[in-house]
Amino acid sequence: MRSSKITQLLLALCFLPLALCLTKRTALVKIQNNTPDTITGISVSHKYSDVYKNQGDWGSIAPGTTTPGTMTVEYNTGAFTTGRDWWMVTYHRKQPGSERPNELKMWFSDPENFRNIIDFLEKAAPSLIKTAINVAKGSNPAAIPAAKAAQIVSKVMCKLMFNDESTAGFKQHILRSEDEKVVTTIVINKDDTITFKNKSGNSETVTSTKWVAAEHA
Repeated sequence: MRSSKITQLLLALCFLPLALCLTKRTALVKIQNNTPDTITGISVSHKYSDVYKNQGDWGSIAPGTTTPGTMTVEYNTGAFTTGRDWWMVTYHRKQPGSERPNELKMWFSDPENFRNIIDFLEKAAPSLIKTAINVAKGSNPAAIPAAKAAQIVSKVMCKLMFNDESTAGFKQHILRSEDEKVVTTIVINKDDTITFKNKSGNSETVTSTKWVAAEHA
């Protein structure tokens, strides 16, 4: 019995350096709208490999402004960490031609222009979006405003990708120790590219668009 306890202690001591070299950290995230249009219904999904998952949603961001609040994301750093930070952003840009009867044009980050993202959304999103909009309407049969519909659509799209275990279509932007407890800014640029900015560095990705069925006023 004593021998068994000694063995367990030795094993614990062997793994102690590994534990000391791995630190869980948190960072803050906000969105900056550098387009000339109001952005509505913006959602952000963050995955740190399969260890942590975080999602944030905002209603409306005026041109040239940032979100009043931040979301918190979790990640690890250290010599023995193997995880990576993966991001997805979805939003609706309120501009001429971005709305039509019962449809909204949605933008989503798409670093590799993966067709399988669109295929994935086309299979699962329509019924979930319809259900979510009906819930938002409640007992009122009137159509909801386009901005509210865009917020629902964006949240559903992002959550579908968030729940999927794959990181295909997600943008990799690594958080490091110096990014802890400070703001990482996700900038929506005029040309609909997206720039991730934080203390440890910047990275950029492109977007794709998709018309999504959504009843709106």
